[in-house]
Amino acid sequence: MMRRLFLPLAVLALAACSSEPAEQEDADGFADRIGQGGETSEVAKADPDAPNTAVPVPPAGADLTALQQLGDIGGVDLGPRDGGCTLMVGSEEMLIAAGMRDKALPGKAVVRLGGSLVVVDADMGGLDAIRTGTTFNGEGFAITVTPAAGEQQSRPANVTVRDAAGKTQSYSGNWICA
Repeated sequence: MMRRLFLPLAVLALAACSSEPAEQEDADGFADRIGQGGETSEVAKADPDAPNTAVPVPPAGADLTALQQLGDIGGVDLGPRDGGCTLMVGSEEMLIAAGMRDKALPGKAVVRLGGSLVVVDADMGGLDAIRTGTTFNGEGFAITVTPAAGEQQSRPANVTVRDAAGKTQSYSGNWICA
């Protein structure tokens, strides 16, 4: 008898617990919960109102060695791809690259410079070259990604950005590939 009474009571208790409406969390609350809210890092934050489409040439007067947080890249076309990698500096995306498995095809990447998204071309080698480290070339600058050796999905990486005048800026982060 006790067993027959326990099961319905347990079901009713669970139903009562789940009948309360869940509180909705806003975007700032979600960011704080996952550790991306609050303090800004030394990397420049992207303007939330910045365009989300890419231009072929960086804006005039932009520091071509100063990568900025990507932000919304919804309007960027990196072409057909079999996979890609992302450079994370802290919790901020600074470069997203994609490529095909065909080693005869170059990949592409997107960065934000001077507030504008700019698409750059990778050296030949396809997706394998992107995963193991390559150079991306843009109008007046080049970005060399050198990840740590290995096959892990996420590896430490050093990135050097060099403009046509020889000015360089280095970044350290994680090269995360899928």
